[in-house]
Amino acid sequence: CDSGANLTLQYLVSHGLRPTIDFGYNYGLLPILIGRIWFAIAGLAPISLQVLMAVCDLVIAWAMVKICSRIRLGAVGLALIAITLGFAVQASYPSLAQAVEAVLLVSALAYQAGGSRAGALAFACAAVFAKPSMGYVYSLLLLVAIVCQRWRTGAKLDHWIRELAPAVVTGSALILVLGIIYGPVALVRTVIPIEGISNYRAVNFGFFTGTGREFWDLRGLPWFAYLIEIPGFWIAGTLFLICSGVAAIFYLATHADDAGLESRRNEIIAICAVLHIAFIALFFGNQWSWIYYAYFLTVGVAAAAGSSAIQRSATIGLCVMGIMVWQNVAFWELRWWQTRERDSVTSGLWASADERTEWRRVLDSIHGSKAVVLDLKGAVELMYPEFELPITLYMDPGLIKPFEIRRKVEQMSEAQMVVVPANIGIESCKGIPAAPEFETALKNFEPRMMGKFFDVYQRPKE
Repeated sequence: CDSGANLTLQYLVSHGLRPTIDFGYNYGLLPILIGRIWFAIAGLAPISLQVLMAVCDLVIAWAMVKICSRIRLGAVGLALIAITLGFAVQASYPSLAQAVEAVLLVSALAYQAGGSRAGALAFACAAVFAKPSMGYVYSLLLLVAIVCQRWRTGAKLDHWIRELAPAVVTGSALILVLGIIYGPVALVRTVIPIEGISNYRAVNFGFFTGTGREFWDLRGLPWFAYLIEIPGFWIAGTLFLICSGVAAIFYLATHADDAGLESRRNEIIAICAVLHIAFIALFFGNQWSWIYYAYFLTVGVAAAAGSSAIQRSATIGLCVMGIMVWQNVAFWELRWWQTRERDSVTSGLWASADERTEWRRVLDSIHGSKAVVLDLKGAVELMYPEFELPITLYMDPGLIKPFEIRRKVEQMSEAQMVVVPANIGIESCKGIPAAPEFETALKNFEPRMMGKFFDVYQRPKE
């Protein structure tokens, strides 16, 4: 699925294909360059990707430490950070772009917590080249704060230069490097979120009316589920952060000349609240997308924990909810640990016994034949020589391009076997891609194996 797409992306680019031009792509070019350097050192393999994710997590954790230190979080705020860090930061993000963006945005928060809006703006600017979404909003908020302060104090030209120069230099350097390596067309198309918007519309993403509603609308479950599931903690934390954000904005408006610790702490609360609202209103995708910017919620709530006795008590309640959520998570983690194993048939990746057995049947059935995989995204072709090499990245609605469909159909026309991941447990990555051309192409094949997880089609012998 998305994890495998990180590897396929590197393969396609290394063979001369250009993002947004030769294949659909909705993230930035910076993660591609970082991945190119990393995989050249560590090798293009799943374990290399996971190690890179761990490196990103360590950098995020260090930035979190800086935030806690610079705004001097109290015991309750530190407790919330400790309990919810596993929600706020993912051990492995679906896309490397999301991990790189998290590194940059949390680093921006760390600089802002230390009073350096200039440093924060530089990191927020860089985030635009990782994923053209939240970096824009954060950069705009920082620019407004800088302009308001400098305008009020009547700053001279050299003050403006000191505030804006780091971001200008960072942005210019990234434009130059990425434009030279990947071309100006790809650069422009990846800093303007046109393909992301197209994808969101095509698959009906959204928090209130789209598929994101499935995250918070626990239909069929008792109300108690909100106390032991992530949605309950997330909703309660969101309401708390919004209220605290309003109070923080009021403080900043009435203490405009204060540049001390209290002002910086309230600025972090306000920024996290506004960015969290922007995520809900603009960038929330399907029911799993809450993970993308959960660190804003955690940092904002932790920063607000010591503002008043009421906020401290509310934060303690959120800590209790966080612990209850972890009990539910621990149950599923233990179950997965007990029911999944690594095996050579799955190239050392973890899978259940029935999935490993069925995948072995798939490999046996295509042995000696020219086989292709018809999936929405992944990297199975790079891990198993039985399959033809990948020629597309994302075959999601709104991302796949007409010439990619034609390219894939042509590959299928030369194949003897087609494998489809029919039910791999990830809704957005299973089944036949939603293009009528694939349904038509499959009419030239007949079912050979219709399994629980995978379907195999065979071209009839003449």
